[in-house]
Amino acid sequence: MSFPRFTCYSLCLLPVYLLLAAMVPPFDDELYYWCWSRDLQLSYYDHPPMVAYMIRVATELFGDSILAIRLPAVVSSLVVVLVIGWLSRPRDLLPLVFLSPMLTFTAVMVTPDTPMLMFWALYLAWLTEMHRRLASESAPGLWWWALGGAILGCGVLGKYTTGLAVIAGFVSFVIAGQPRRWLVGYTLQGVVAFLVASPILIYNIPRDFVPLRYQWGHSMSSPDPGLKMFAEFVGGQMLLLGTVPFGVFVWALRNRRELLADPRLRPALCLFVIPFAFFMFKATRGHLEGNWAFPCYLACWPLAAVWYSRVRESAWWRWGIRAGFGFPVGATVFLAIHLIEPVPLLPPAVDRATRQFAKLEIARNVASELRSVGYTGPVYVMSYQWTATLRWHGIDARQIPGVTRASHFTERPEPTVDPAQAVVFLEAGDPKVGSAELTGDRPIQSATSYAMLVRGMEWSVCWLVDCSERGIGIGRKPAGDVAGR
Repeated sequence: MSFPRFTCYSLCLLPVYLLLAAMVPPFDDELYYWCWSRDLQLSYYDHPPMVAYMIRVATELFGDSILAIRLPAVVSSLVVVLVIGWLSRPRDLLPLVFLSPMLTFTAVMVTPDTPMLMFWALYLAWLTEMHRRLASESAPGLWWWALGGAILGCGVLGKYTTGLAVIAGFVSFVIAGQPRRWLVGYTLQGVVAFLVASPILIYNIPRDFVPLRYQWGHSMSSPDPGLKMFAEFVGGQMLLLGTVPFGVFVWALRNRRELLADPRLRPALCLFVIPFAFFMFKATRGHLEGNWAFPCYLACWPLAAVWYSRVRESAWWRWGIRAGFGFPVGATVFLAIHLIEPVPLLPPAVDRATRQFAKLEIARNVASELRSVGYTGPVYVMSYQWTATLRWHGIDARQIPGVTRASHFTERPEPTVDPAQAVVFLEAGDPKVGSAELTGDRPIQSATSYAMLVRGMEWSVCWLVDCSERGIGIGRKPAGDVAGR
């Protein structure tokens, strides 16, 4: 299949992505990043700022809808698909690749991975073109190097994981040899990347680098090393992407000299093997979130295409490699069915999507309750997740510092709880104990409970508790039971 023809087919994914973006419920972290976009900064406590900038542009153009919030993820996923298609020859495996959860359901969720994956893919494409030019008579001009620096800097503004692309890219140039042809340009690339990503540094300096130190501790700490964590990571990756990447990793190492000698495949080898080896090692040192390894797979599929082209004459290898996509394709089909009609066999503890529908319904009911009594003051909350979800529904939610982990909401601490407006929202537990943790010993005026039911089973009970001086009038109606679909 020619690349122009592949591009036309790829654009057919656009309505699919838009449909998924509209159907899948907004998750806590997505709403959290939407809150960032309402308060633009040079960077944020949790991550760099690019995701907030992209959401802000989309919502300014198309309004505050979940579809608009997720438009950056749709654009990012299309860029990733096109880059993978451009680099992969042949493209026989790509339909199976695009049916994995990474390029279906998670592809429409807007997170810091959204800009990071898009710019990682663009950097992979840029790096491939640079190696092709370095291997030919036409040396790349300085503007090409500046372009690479801009792409790399934007990737760092998306997520700090892009730093692995910096290391892998540099290794690819060292392996290419002839440093006189690229060293000056590479230095320019580094300067441009630093300038583009400098808002992170400007943001962190007056804060004594607390946000960066938090992220470093979050990503590099190893609280629970061992084979159990490694097995969980490997199992999660197989479920999301299949067994093929592990086979490609071994095959690429065995054929590294041949692959590194090819200017087209050298960048893919470096941007896959080096980050993948790092994540495999990290998985032996403690818990590793499944999405952290996503960027290295962008370079895996062009290598998988070469591997497949060399073994597909064997029926055993041909069907074996295709069978390696069984887990991710099966997971995508299962998620599609579950989104339409929840599967009762799935335990509520892992049924995050259904719980999210119930959670959003609770937030709507809380907002309705507060509007019915005319209350527009603050509602104090323990976690950043519920703070973001309640704000999405128009509530002036404020996370109390020191109760759960710090976030963007606690970076600028609010004054202590205002006794005149001591209204709190609790996710679970005894309302007396929970409200005391936020407001001290203030007596409860009234409370309303909201039972979160997941497929008819009670998952938790949330409380809206009034500890204000005069009472705002909540809790005078029967508590609302909220059922997940």
